[in-house]
Amino acid sequence: MAEMAVAAKRLDVEVGDLVEIGDRRYDVVSDKAGGVALEPAITVFSDDLHEKYGTRPLTDGEFAEHFGDLPTDVEG
Repeated sequence: MAEMAVAAKRLDVEVGDLVEIGDRRYDVVSDKAGGVALEPAITVFSDDLHEKYGTRPLTDGEFAEHFGDLPTDVEG
């Protein structure tokens, strides 16, 4: 089998970033050695859920219709 050269790609990322490699998403996390590591993403975004389930965000009117009578703590 012939040897293959592999060129390293530098990622300019910070802890908390979301990285997509191919079709997979990874969260950038800190590792025990003080560096960073990639872990399979557990982050879920509302846009992804709407696409998956064929839904959409509520309009202001729809939100008020469903949740307008909820008690408030009057903090804003």
